[in-house]
Amino acid sequence: MLLSTTIDGLFLREMRMDDFAGFSAWQHDPEIARCFAFTRTPRTPDETRRVLAEIVGGAHPESVHLAIVLTEPKTRGESFVGVVSLKNRHSIDLHAEFAIVIGARAHMGKGYGKAAARRMCLYGFEALCLRKIYLNVIADNVRAVRLYEELGFRFEGKFREHFFRDGVWNDLLWYSVFPSELR
Repeated sequence: MLLSTTIDGLFLREMRMDDFAGFSAWQHDPEIARCFAFTRTPRTPDETRRVLAEIVGGAHPESVHLAIVLTEPKTRGESFVGVVSLKNRHSIDLHAEFAIVIGARAHMGKGYGKAAARRMCLYGFEALCLRKIYLNVIADNVRAVRLYEELGFRFEGKFREHFFRDGVWNDLLWYSVFPSELR
């Protein structure tokens, strides 16, 4: 599967084992990792390799994890930008949980996250026939909150002091979007 985005050369494709370096690097970057609950305890390289192998091997058919890649016109290679996911897809209720990470600071602030997020949501609504996509975000992740709201996600609620990080309790915010709301 290869999904194009609105940015020339930016694509979503299936994860591969040779994505390991990009997939693992951001998990050990404190500025990026602090935005996610599952990176509070660093994974060993073997744990990260096992998780990637599960994704590549299709161990979780209710989830879709795609690599965000940028093609290199001069070399015809590609740069690993991040991962975008629709997890825990429910076949009766027709919803799934959205997640995204831009895995290197050099790729941040260029619109890649917005383009990849929008394309993944379209894929969820059109190809997977979802009627709702939801997500949660740590309240102090202002950059992510702004992105989700720009895409049309609407605030649904707050889990107060739900997330413990760096000796402080943080709120967890919940958002969702329906097909007619996606911008």
